[in-house]
Amino acid sequence: MEQYAKYLRKSRFDRDYAEMSVEETLRRHEAILDRLAEERGYRVTKTYYEVVSGESIAARPEIQKLLEEVNAGLYAGVLVVDLERLARGNSADQAYISQVFQFSGTKIITPAKVYDPSDEFDEEYFEFGLFMSRREYKTITRRLIRGRDSSASEGKYISSIAPYGYRRVKLLGEKGYTLEPHPQEAEAVKKMFELFLRRAGTKQIANALNDLSVPTRHGGLWSYTTVGQILANPVYMGKIRRGWSRQVKSVEDGVVKKRVRRTEDYQLYDGLHPPLVSEADFLRVQELRRERQPAARVKKAFHLQNAFAGLIFCARCGSRVGRTTLSAAQHSRARLRCVNGRNCHNASADYQAVEQEVVTALRGWLSGYRIHIDATGYEEELSECRTRLLRLAREAEKLSLQLDNAHDLVEQGVYTPAVFQERSAKLFSALEGLARKRAELEALENRLQAAQNGGANLIPKTEALLESYDRMTNHERNTLLKAILRRIEYEKGPDGKIVIDLYPRLPKG
Repeated sequence: MEQYAKYLRKSRFDRDYAEMSVEETLRRHEAILDRLAEERGYRVTKTYYEVVSGESIAARPEIQKLLEEVNAGLYAGVLVVDLERLARGNSADQAYISQVFQFSGTKIITPAKVYDPSDEFDEEYFEFGLFMSRREYKTITRRLIRGRDSSASEGKYISSIAPYGYRRVKLLGEKGYTLEPHPQEAEAVKKMFELFLRRAGTKQIANALNDLSVPTRHGGLWSYTTVGQILANPVYMGKIRRGWSRQVKSVEDGVVKKRVRRTEDYQLYDGLHPPLVSEADFLRVQELRRERQPAARVKKAFHLQNAFAGLIFCARCGSRVGRTTLSAAQHSRARLRCVNGRNCHNASADYQAVEQEVVTALRGWLSGYRIHIDATGYEEELSECRTRLLRLAREAEKLSLQLDNAHDLVEQGVYTPAVFQERSAKLFSALEGLARKRAELEALENRLQAAQNGGANLIPKTEALLESYDRMTNHERNTLLKAILRRIEYEKGPDGKIVIDLYPRLPKG
């Protein structure tokens, strides 16, 4: 019997459901598709819920899963409320979606029309529908930007999250939001500005706040970068900043990447919210920050100094362990220390001593891993994984047979529609659960197989690193270490002993 899928996604541009939550909108849409499936006798075996915002396929994981299964020919059709739910992104995404449905012969079913992409006229109609959807998307985006610009110029706060020191509140009698001081956080912000004006540095301010047990918004510790960002934000002198943070898109390996860039070219408006510091004090703080900012030194070339960059972490608090250099009076010796050193008592250690311990640990791990691979490999784990997959396949086959029997019984009048619906819902739920377990086991099998084959790669890489370590640059060492290890954990006890734990790139069960 043919299988169908439902795809549900709420657009942030829904005009008919603007006041509804995502969950309410999805429920409303699902009810529409359920009625459609019942009226036309479609057997829906899977539902995809897209609860993330994104104009491109790359930003929508559920549409990616759906397209993979459509491409594999699993469904006779996909039910959507309207075409724009599938694609409102760029023309490349729309062309890809059109090809996937066309080549697989999968129909797109909406309450208004059934599109058969293999039909020449339906194909043109479908592509035209996607084109109009994209055009409408651009029009609404421009309108949204103009609306946000207008709100900012009126002094309204347009971001969804209030800055530290404030709470976001709805304006009375009109659209939009403003800010009101947060009783505890506002005092901390005022303290930061006060200390900075008294010539304290951002690191001193962060340490003072941590010593006083003043929590951050999320309960963590203060850092000098967070303090610096607060001191630079004009919202605290009662202003609204618009255009300071801009999204820049680029294409990397065929995927659209989005990055946020900061710019000094932005608009500043008088806000409706009360300031936490005077404009004169805020501007004085900016002058002091510029005075303290050292002139940028231009480096002729960048040479990586830390072979463990991005790999080594504190075993006590989990923070990054960084490389630092002592003063010339202390012979400029490089050391590794936890960046959370003020609050974590994991002592620093000589860089070369840590390096030697890492190499020694790597040699020990290689010896044991080579014995494991030679003795058993991953055959036992692979065999168990494949046995479980076979068991799941048998269970799925039984459930599918029960589902077919249920269809026969409802056609024979043994099951009432209500009984059939209840029975089939339970069977579909069980089948979906088996499908999830199967996907997890298949992923594990792939990782184990990769490790089985990769033992042939992991061992030579480690041998090459150890044999040539002294002749390599730090960049070469770092590249090979990242290919072999996921993480290195460092700890130095009160007795001065350095303890290194390695986490190789092995499959996770």
